Amino acid sequence: MKLFSYIFLVIVISVDNSILAQSDSIFMFQSNGNPIVSHRFTPDPAALVVGDTLWLFTGHDVGEKNKKMILKDWRVFSTTDLKNWTEYPIPLKVSDFTWDETGRAYAAQVINRNGKYYWYISTDGSGIGVAVSDRPEGPYKDAIGKPLLTKDDCFASKHRWACIDPSVFVDDNGVAWLFWGNGQCYYAKLKDNMIEIDGEIKQVLFDGFEFEEASWVHKYNNKYYLSYASGLPEKIAYAMADNIEGPWEYKGILNEIAGNSSTNHQSIVEFKGQWYFFYHNGSHQRGGSPHTRSVCVDSLHYNLDGTMKRVIMTTEGVAPVNGNNPVINGYYADPEILYAHKTNKYYIYPTSDGHKNWDGDYFKVFSSENLKDWKDEGVILDLKKDVLWAQKKAWAPCIIEKKGEKEEYNYYYYYTGDGKIGVATAKEPTGPFTDLGKPLIDWKPEGINRGAEIDPDVFHDPISGKKYLYWGNGYCAVVELNEDMVSYKKETLRVITPPYFREGLYVFYRNGLYYFLWSENDTRSEDYQVRYGTSTSPIGPINTPKHNIILHKRPDKGIYATGHNSVLQIQGKDEWYIVYHRFTRPEGVKMGRMAGYYREICIDKMEFDKDGRILPVEPTL
Repeated sequence: MKLFSYIFLVIVISVDNSILAQSDSIFMFQSNGNPIVSHRFTPDPAALVVGDTLWLFTGHDVGEKNKKMILKDWRVFSTTDLKNWTEYPIPLKVSDFTWDETGRAYAAQVINRNGKYYWYISTDGSGIGVAVSDRPEGPYKDAIGKPLLTKDDCFASKHRWACIDPSVFVDDNGVAWLFWGNGQCYYAKLKDNMIEIDGEIKQVLFDGFEFEEASWVHKYNNKYYLSYASGLPEKIAYAMADNIEGPWEYKGILNEIAGNSSTNHQSIVEFKGQWYFFYHNGSHQRGGSPHTRSVCVDSLHYNLDGTMKRVIMTTEGVAPVNGNNPVINGYYADPEILYAHKTNKYYIYPTSDGHKNWDGDYFKVFSSENLKDWKDEGVILDLKKDVLWAQKKAWAPCIIEKKGEKEEYNYYYYYTGDGKIGVATAKEPTGPFTDLGKPLIDWKPEGINRGAEIDPDVFHDPISGKKYLYWGNGYCAVVELNEDMVSYKKETLRVITPPYFREGLYVFYRNGLYYFLWSENDTRSEDYQVRYGTSTSPIGPINTPKHNIILHKRPDKGIYATGHNSVLQIQGKDEWYIVYHRFTRPEGVKMGRMAGYYREICIDKMEFDKDGRILPVEPTL
C-alpha cells in the first residue's frame, strides 16, 4: 500500500470514477450538507472523537443501484470542523481477515485505548473480529487471527448473520463493554487487552425492545443510552438506564425511516460541545439506493429530563464548527456571564429556549474553566416549584457576586417571571437559589405607559461602590440597590432610554467610561442586533456614537438575530468578550418568526479602538 503518495484538494459534488480510483492516496474535500461524502457510497458510520478531531469510520457500498449489497472494505475520514474532510488510503479490507468466508465488510466501530486503535468489524456470517493500529487512519491488521465472536456465541439466535454490528463503549471506570447482534442484542465485558471477552455473554431484554441491529451505547449526564435499528424498514429507537447492564427503559423513536433505504445505522457523539447524530440513507442524487448508501449527520438535542429529541433528517446537515460557537448544546438565549472569584470558574445563566411563546418555566446554569468546555450544572430555579408569584415565562436573568466582610460570598440572581422581575439568593454560583417571595419590580416608572418590566441587569460601580439595577422593554430604567441587594432606593429611579432601544441593557465600566449595550428590534426578527452608548455616569445620560451598531447578522455565514448580550472581562487583562444569542443555525432563518423561540448562545471577542470606541464584532461559527 502506498501511503500519503499525493494530496488532492477538491470540492466534490458527485460520484466520480476517477476519484473512486484514488484509494491509496489522501483525498481532501468539503461537505456540502448531506450526504457528507458524495464521491463514494459510505454506509454504517461510526464516529470517534480524539482531541479536536472527529474520525469517521464507514463501510463502502460498491454494488449496483437496487441490485445487491457488496462491501469489500472499510473507509476512514477525519475533520476538525465538520466541513473540511480528509479521506485516507484504504485502512482495512475484509480480505485482511483470513478466517472470513463471506467476503462482506459489514458494520464496524473503532475505539482508542492503551495508545492503540481497535477496529471491531463484522462480516456477513463469519463473526466479529478485531484489527489494531497505532494510528486512527491505519493501516490496521487482524489482532487475533480468528473471530472474537461467532454465531455460536449468540445463544438466542438461529440465523447465520446473528453475530454482526459490534459497538464498544468504555465506561468512566475504564471497563469496556461490547454490544452486538441482529434480531437479538447481546453484550459482554472486554478484558483490558481489548481483544478477549471477559466473563459471561448476556442478552439485552426489556419491554418494548424490538431490536433489529445497529446497537450503539453512549453516556450523558450519568445516564446510559442504547440506540438501535428497529423494524424493517428500519427506524432508530432508544432506551435509557442508570446502569450499563440495565434495567433499560424504552423511550421511543429517535429517527424515522431513512430516505430511500431499508436500513439505517447510527452513531452518537459529542464534538466540541455539541452532540451529533450520524446515520446513513439512500439519498445520494446520483445512484443512492438501499444498496448504495451514504453517511449523513444532523444535530442531536436533549430534553430537560434527559430524553433525546427526535432527530430530523435534513439536506442542509450541520454547520461547520471551529470549537467556538455555539458554546452550549441546545436551545438557550439571553446569556448572562459571570466569573466567580469563589470558584475561579465562568458561569453562563441563560433563558431556557425552545418553548413556543417563550413559556419556559425554569432556569439552568453552565460552568467552565476555559470558556470552551461547558458543563451543564442543572436547574437552579424552577418557577413552578420555587416561586410563588410566577409560573412561566422565565426569561433573561442576571447575577452578581458579592463578597462580605467575613470573606463569605453571596450570589444575587435577578430574573423575569410572568412579566415581572424577581430576585433569588444563594451561597454558591450554582445554587440552590431561594426566591425573595415576591416580585422586586412589578410597576412602571411614572410617565411610562408602554413596554414591559423584563430583562434586568445588575451592575457594581467600581468607582462609587454602589450597585444598580436596570430593566425594561420599550423603555430603560435604573435604580440604586440597597446593601441587602434585594431592595432599592426608589427615589433614585431614572429613565435613561437611549435611541433605538428595545430591550436587554447591559452595563460595564472601562477606562473611565460606562458602556451601555442594548438590543434593537424584535428577537424574532433576523435583524435583532446590538447597539451601544457611553456615559461618565452609571445612571446616564447615555451618549450614542454615530455608528453604534456593534453586532448584527451575517447572511453570508448563515448568522441571524445576534443580540441580547452580556460582556466578560478576563481578570487582570484588557481582554473582553461579548456573549449573545442568535437564531439556531442553519435551520433557524427558515422558520420565520418561530426562530425567535429557538436560539443558541455564542461568545466572540470584543475589541476597542484607541479612543475607547467598541469595534464591530465579527460573529463566528
